[in-house]
Amino acid sequence: MRDLSLTLALGVLVGCSGGAATPPTALPDAGSLPPITAPDAAVDDPAWQVTLSRTWALKADGLTAGDREVTVRVAAPADAADVRASVDDGPARAALRAPDGSWSATLPVADLAPGAHAVRVAAGASPAAVATRPLQVSFAAYVVVSTDWDDTRFTDSYLRRIEQLREHHPGLVYSHFFAPYHYTDPEVNDARETQIEAWVKAQRDQHGDELGVHIHGWCHFVTAAGVPCRVQPAYAPNDTSGYVTVLAAYTVDEMAAQLRYAVQLFAQHGLGRPTSFRAGGWTADLGTLRALDATGFTVDSSAMRPDRIASWRGYLLYDWNEANWTGITDTSQPYHPSDTDITRGAPARPMRVLEVPDNGILVDYITGPAMVAVYEANAPEGRPLSRPTLFQVGFHPPNFSPTYQLRMETALSHVDAHLASADRGPAVYARISDLTRVWR
Repeated sequence: MRDLSLTLALGVLVGCSGGAATPPTALPDAGSLPPITAPDAAVDDPAWQVTLSRTWALKADGLTAGDREVTVRVAAPADAADVRASVDDGPARAALRAPDGSWSATLPVADLAPGAHAVRVAAGASPAAVATRPLQVSFAAYVVVSTDWDDTRFTDSYLRRIEQLREHHPGLVYSHFFAPYHYTDPEVNDARETQIEAWVKAQRDQHGDELGVHIHGWCHFVTAAGVPCRVQPAYAPNDTSGYVTVLAAYTVDEMAAQLRYAVQLFAQHGLGRPTSFRAGGWTADLGTLRALDATGFTVDSSAMRPDRIASWRGYLLYDWNEANWTGITDTSQPYHPSDTDITRGAPARPMRVLEVPDNGILVDYITGPAMVAVYEANAPEGRPLSRPTLFQVGFHPPNFSPTYQLRMETALSHVDAHLASADRGPAVYARISDLTRVWR
């Protein structure tokens, strides 16, 4: 079989130079070239200019296809001959010379271990590299930006800020935990219902956003689902609307009925079949997850670090989450929960639901620099990742104020400075349900 890397390198040269490349009379087998050792000098020979098509190569993981090769381009002295390149001490590959005098070689990287590597370039009979370039091989740092639609009783200025955030960060995709009670809320008139529906559909159809389900126990929604509404236990006082009811107060069957009704409403209004979910107030327990599993949902994202909502100390919301989610931290990663402990993974996978922790919490409870710190805790600056990694942040559309937008801008600007698509690092924006292809 022909050496694929050499064939591809030839194709690159033809496309870039505008003329045919001139290969050696006979291309040597990769294994027959002399190996390239580390350079004798600490500094590259300034007569050699070496660039890589990528300095960050991603590993395949089920969602990310991964980088299979990196092209090395060399501007060498005019008398250079037999230029070759390798990764570390691996097999050297012959470079091809283009009509403009530059050289190019394609190196396979798919099988490299995650970590810091060096591309070496040598020429002639010398085994020592005349130049090296760093190459980071890493798994992806998946960035999920989620929205919790507690209601749809807000003005268009909030929608505009959501749009602006995407305009400022073009790679961004949202995972919207949308409100099925949008269709049962007596305070939302027909015109507003139609407008909001059209807006969320546009986010899906034009930008690839995900539409999942968010449920607070609003009585107008719960009773429409055929379930008696509960207003206790409530995590805030003086509210009998059901909005602040601990969602875990509903039985598995009652929760399943609400989820089935949400799926029905999504279907009726052309929103698609949702597969992801977050409980209002993060108040999901194992019963909630069993209801999700029974109704075909594949992702829950209610796990959170309890002390992030310290402003709720003294209220049931804080106490309940502290008891339920203790053990979840800034660096907690997706897992399939045990059927006895919602915060621990189970190799046997008693439920198909993947728990995707809200490890960067929502913008109401964290500053921009603190979100950056959570990203760095999961994907430290400049370090390749030895496994796929999650960083999730988000916000509530009903209170997405200019202050909260600025916080998100700070966090996402840091993400953008590490995007794999720009060869700046391992960061990859992702929809939350797509993570089931990574954490299986």
